[in-house]
Order: sequence, then C-alpha cells, then structure tokens
Amino acid sequence: MALAKGFGAVEAAAEKAVRPIVEEHGYSLWDVVFIKEGACWYLRVLIDKPQGISIDDCTSIDGLINAEIDKQDFVDKIDYLEIGSAGLERAVRRVEQLSASIGRKIKLKTYKLCEGLPEKSVKCVLESFDGDKIMVKGEFGTAQISVGEVSTINYDDFDDFDELMEE
Repeated sequence: MALAKGFGAVEAAAEKAVRPIVEEHGYSLWDVVFIKEGACWYLRVLIDKPQGISIDDCTSIDGLINAEIDKQDFVDKIDYLEIGSAGLERAVRRVEQLSASIGRKIKLKTYKLCEGLPEKSVKCVLESFDGDKIMVKGEFGTAQISVGEVSTINYDDFDDFDELMEE
C-alpha cells in the first residue's frame, strides 16, 4: 500500500460530509478510510485531539455522523460505519499527512531496500518532506527516500528510541 495522493471517491465524499461535524465538536479529522474486510465494506472516521480520544468522544458524535452519512449517495456501499481514534500507531496513508507528521517517531516500511536504510523496515524519526521525498533519521543515520518507495508509515509513540528525538 503506497501513500495515496488523495481520497477515493467514497472517502472524499465522506470526508466532506463529516469534517464540519468533527470540527464543530473540537476534534480534528485525521482520516476517512473506506476498506473491504472479508465480504463487508467499512467506512472508518478517525478523529483526534491533543489529549487523545476516548470512547465518550466517539459516541458524542456517532449519531450526528451516522445521520449525515445516511443522507449521502454512497450510503448503500457501506456495510459498517465506525468512528474511532486515529490511535498511537496511526497510519500515515496520505501524502498530505506527512507534513503533519514531521518530527514524529515512525515505523517505516519500504517496498525494497533503499539506499541509506539497513533493511526494509526501520524505526526512525520523520525529519522532513519536500513534496516528493522524505528524510528520516535513525540509528542508521539519515536517509532520503522517495514517497513512491514507501510501503507503510505508522506512528511509533513508544519509548524504545527516545534518544532519537533528543539529538
């Protein structure tokens, strides 16, 4: 799964429909994911706030989001609607999420071994993004990788390599 440049049609329409509700309630919209799992299609609305998201936060806007999605033309394509936290290990799936992730500890996976990386899966810090390439820093040093080479990026907010953030 490479980083997407934007939303698919259902994700884009859902994002447009739910963003005002999410933001009116003091949350930020991290992502909208439309994905097939088994025989069912899920629409996931992933929200965030600085203090983290609780179950109460999700349920406080669930009814409003559900009512808005029910009005949309694509509602017949969705089997399940889920509202949840973006999470500590949130996926960075879209190019536009990279700028918001600069300075974060991440788990980076690439399709092939890239120059400067010791292996295809590394823990590092996302140092910068220039629109085409990302610069990462880890125990291996620094490396510049084309976004097209990236398989997945997930936040890694655990304390096993705090020293990277201090350097």
